[in-house]
Amino acid sequence: MKLTIYWKTKDRTSISRIREKFNLPSYVSINGETPCDVREEDLELLRECEHRGFIQIRNKK
Repeated sequence: MKLTIYWKTKDRTSISRIREKFNLPSYVSINGETPCDVREEDLELLRECEHRGFIQIRNKK
């Protein structure tokens, strides 16, 4: 599933751990966004990261 992740946190350790867990690219745009492809089975856990305030999930095309 194609998503765009907006990084609400500036904590590099948290960002690194989320990237490793969900296999996200290290690219971050000027706007603080990372376009990525997330597996359906990981989506629920990614939403939990959003609920905890680390990221914001944006559906962009």
